[in-house]
Amino acid sequence: MKKIFVLFFSIALLTACSNDDNPKPEDDPVLGKWFIVEINNGGSFQLTDCSRQSFIVFLNNGSTEPEFYSKPAEACIVNTDAGVWSNLGDSRYRFEIPFGDFGPINGRVEFTNETNLTFFPDLLVAQNTSIVFEKR
Repeated sequence: MKKIFVLFFSIALLTACSNDDNPKPEDDPVLGKWFIVEINNGGSFQLTDCSRQSFIVFLNNGSTEPEFYSKPAEACIVNTDAGVWSNLGDSRYRFEIPFGDFGPINGRVEFTNETNLTFFPDLLVAQNTSIVFEKR
C-alpha cells in the first residue's frame, strides 16, 4: 500500500509542476532597437527618407523609447513620446506604434529571423495592414 501511495504522490507531484510558457521579459525576442522599413497597406501611407529614420526601442521593463520622424512641412521633425509594450502570448503583442494617435494596440507578430519582424495590428486588419521592422 505504501508503494502505491508513493507512486500516486510522485505522479501528482510531477504533474502539478509545469513549465512556465510565458517568456520572461528579458528573454523576449522583441527587445532591442527596431527600425520601420516597410508599411504594407495598399499605398495609403508611404515611408519617406525622413520617416525611414523611425524606430522603437523595446526595453525589458515593458516600456518603449520610440523616435518617429515625419516631414509635415520643410523640416523633418521627431516625436519621442515614450510608450509601453507587452507580450500577450501566442505570437500576440500589445505596443504603441510611434505614429498616429492609436495608443497601445494589439496585434500578431511574426519573427522571420532574429533581425526581422512583421506586426499585423488588429485595429487595421480590415485594411490588411502590416508593418515590417528590422533590428539594428
